Amino acid sequence: MKLVPVVFALALAAFVSGCSPAVSIRPLYTEDDLKKPIIEPRIEGGWISPDLDKAGTDGELSLKWKIDPPKRTGLSYSVEVRAAKPDPREGEEVTSYNVRLVPIEDKIFFDADFEEQKQGQHKLNRGDIAGLVPAHLIGRVWVQQDFLRIALFDSKWVKDNFPETFRESVDAPDVDISVITGSTGELRKFVLKNGENEKALSYVFYLCRPGTDCPVRAAEDALGRTPDDDDLLDDAASLFLKRGNYARAAALRRHDADLDSGIAISHARLAEALLFNREFVGARREFAVAQKITLGESPTAKGAQQKDDLESAYADAVEGIVWSYFLEGANAEAVNAAKQYRLPKDHASVNPILLSYFSLLRLGRRAEAESLLKEETARLTGPAEELILLLDAQGKVTEGFPYVDSNSESLRRYSFFSGLHDIATGHQDTATRQLGLAAAGGSDSVIALAARIELERLGPKPKK
Repeated sequence: MKLVPVVFALALAAFVSGCSPAVSIRPLYTEDDLKKPIIEPRIEGGWISPDLDKAGTDGELSLKWKIDPPKRTGLSYSVEVRAAKPDPREGEEVTSYNVRLVPIEDKIFFDADFEEQKQGQHKLNRGDIAGLVPAHLIGRVWVQQDFLRIALFDSKWVKDNFPETFRESVDAPDVDISVITGSTGELRKFVLKNGENEKALSYVFYLCRPGTDCPVRAAEDALGRTPDDDDLLDDAASLFLKRGNYARAAALRRHDADLDSGIAISHARLAEALLFNREFVGARREFAVAQKITLGESPTAKGAQQKDDLESAYADAVEGIVWSYFLEGANAEAVNAAKQYRLPKDHASVNPILLSYFSLLRLGRRAEAESLLKEETARLTGPAEELILLLDAQGKVTEGFPYVDSNSESLRRYSFFSGLHDIATGHQDTATRQLGLAAAGGSDSVIALAARIELERLGPKPKK
């Protein structure tokens, strides 16, 4: 058998970077399966798949799928896979598979073999490589209404858990694939035994109908199966923050914090979600817990880096508390909280200083505000961006900061504090414009949240 060509053809057809699914030399289906094939109308038609790592960005939709039913009884499904947003310089890449559904007991598995790959004017068919042994891509499918979950077997897991009498390994540049060499009967026992093993079925694809929020649907499906997975909870909460579903994000992060109440970052993340949900008292409570845990963690003798990390974590919590008071409109409390802030080496944010400054102005304590700003400007050692923000608040920057990316969070932060300065000096029109720029940030941006709250406070323009 020419195993390398088998795997080469399969790897060439794989769309997802880093995906090395196990394949089989022999089919999963039997003669009886061919005589009595199952048809599942719910899988037919067009589908989309998300890239959950890019949720909330323009690249969150990864793949498009087209599943056509067998043209006649006994034939296989035709499945086409292509990139959701192909690179126009390289031409659209389309990979085709022949797929058969294989029921074993109460589960539905599938057997897919590579048919063709096209990209631009180039085409590769399964018959184009002499001596090619057909490889069968084996996996399981869960069918719901307008939603599919597909899982493939992990080559590394197969290699680590089964002897060489059952499989062979192919190691080549960028390819590490287990080729199952057992009989069809052995293969069927293998997939049935491991049909619920998520470590074995580690390559998961979610398919939704076009127009649905597939990342959210996929996240909820995964949470239903592994509700206590730390990484999943964090990723899902981040997704819901991006979607503006702050209550759901807070619930997930609260569950994560409850799983291990002694981890500072879990409480800080929960506090962040509560901040976005405008639960300011609850946010402060969680930031305070994060502070307490951080103070109780003594750096080891390994060096200064851990000490710096603890200082940054503590500073993050202090800044969060200052934000909570400022967003709530509790100016005196924001000033008092900011007094606890100390600029560590790795956390040179002047946000608490500026929030304290504008809070003092709103309290009518201008002399104290100006004195604070001058003292902190003279004391600051850090990035130019932070110093410019302090100088701009004092009216010493005449042309603004030349940010290269007009859609950057740094520019929105600059616009936000410029808007606060305009409010303080009575220029509501320019304040509205600057805050509008800042408010255009993502749903998971505290700057955008703060800008929206300030715009709400300004209210609509008076009618002329």
